[in-house]
Amino acid sequence: MQFIKNIFLFIMLTCSIISCADSGDPIINETKGWSVQKLYQTALDALSNGSYDRAIKLYNALETTYPYGVYAQQGLLDLSYAYYENDKPELALATVDQFIITYPTNTSMDYALYLKGYINFLPDDGFFAKLTKQNQSQLDQLGLQEAYKAFNELVNKYPTSKYAPDSRLKINEIVNDLALSELYKARYYMSIKAYLAAINRSQIIITTYMDSHQIEEAIAIEVSAYKLLGQLQLSDDTKKVLAVNYPKSKYLRHDWKYNSSSWYSLF
Repeated sequence: MQFIKNIFLFIMLTCSIISCADSGDPIINETKGWSVQKLYQTALDALSNGSYDRAIKLYNALETTYPYGVYAQQGLLDLSYAYYENDKPELALATVDQFIITYPTNTSMDYALYLKGYINFLPDDGFFAKLTKQNQSQLDQLGLQEAYKAFNELVNKYPTSKYAPDSRLKINEIVNDLALSELYKARYYMSIKAYLAAINRSQIIITTYMDSHQIEEAIAIEVSAYKLLGQLQLSDDTKKVLAVNYPKSKYLRHDWKYNSSSWYSLF
C-alpha cells in the first residue's frame, strides 16, 4: 500500500512539473530566456515573501528548464518546503524523497532528512483534531514512524549537523507518542477483556520504548491482566517489578482500572 502511494505521489509530482512545461504557461513565458541564477533567485524571493503558489511554479520552471546543477538541486529542496507551506504535505514529501534518492551525496542531505522528518512529525491541526483534543499518539502512526526514521538517520549520519539537536528532541517525543499509542491499544483490550492482547501491547511498550513515560502504566496493566486471567503468581512477580522501578507508583496502592476513552475513539 505504501509503495502504491509513493508511485501515486511521484505521478502527481511529475504531472505538476510537466504542466509547467506547457508553452502556454504564463510562468514559462515570463521566464523564457532567464539565466538559471535569475530564475532561482526569483523563486527564492517568492518563497521568502510567502508567495507560495508563485514560488512553486517558478521552482517547477527551474526544474524543467535547468534540470541539472546546484541550482536545480537546491531548488528541489526549496520546492519541497514551498509545497509544505502551501498545505500540500503529500507533494512536499514526494519532492524531498526525490531529492534524497537523486542526490544522496548532496551537502544539504542533513537538511533534506530534517525536512522529511519535520513534515511527517507535525500533528494534525485540523478542525476535528482540535475539537476532539486528539494528540499525535492517537492519530495515524505511519507518519510518526517515518519521522523517526528520518530524524534517526540524520543524527546517526550527521551528528554535528545544526539540525541534530532538535532532531534528538523530536526523537524523544516520537518515542513517547508511539508508546502512548500502544498504551491506548492496551487500555482498549483491557476494556473488552482481551487480556492477552493487552499484555502483548504492554510488552511492546516495555521492550521497544524503554525510555518512554508509559512504562509504569504498561507494567500496571500487566499486573491487572495477569490477575484477571487467574495467573496470580505472574501478577505478583510483575507487581514486584513495578515496585522496584516505581516505588511510589499509585498502582502499588490501587490496582489499575480502565477509564472510558473519549467519545471520538468510537470513530
